[in-house]
Amino acid sequence: MPTEAQVLSHVMDRTREWTLFHLRALKGQDPHRRFVCEGKELNTMFWLVAHIATAENGLLLAATGGPFEKFWWAKHFTLGAAGLPPEECPPYEEVWETFKAVHQKAVAHISTLIEEVLNAPNPTKLTAIGTQVRDVITHAIRHEGGHIGHLSWLCKLYGIKLI
Repeated sequence: MPTEAQVLSHVMDRTREWTLFHLRALKGQDPHRRFVCEGKELNTMFWLVAHIATAENGLLLAATGGPFEKFWWAKHFTLGAAGLPPEECPPYEEVWETFKAVHQKAVAHISTLIEEVLNAPNPTKLTAIGTQVRDVITHAIRHEGGHIGHLSWLCKLYGIKLI
């Protein structure tokens, strides 16, 4: 019987599979292309990949006592951050490799957490997501799921039919 931590890790990994489905469909597109909808700028593919990597690093590694990694560009793609102009961004390949590496570390780490860690108080400033570490992990899953919707819209805007 899997532990709660193993189930949470598995669901996070399955959520990433759906993210990757959309990102594979977007392969070859300009990651910095910015679409405007009703006068509002949408986040770019680059911003989404950098943001998801940053969020997973913070929510699933830093907030759970895992092997948190610092990368210079993270502060530009965190909650409420607007990103960087394309010419100031790290290469997309660097962000992509960080996105993959953070996820691998996160799902491996989360699967090892014991009940006491899951029951520990939420160490983030995001009090609306819940009071315990398990709530932080659950939020990371739904956070990425929400951004999958953004990736789906980008596919439509690029003219890519998914299913």
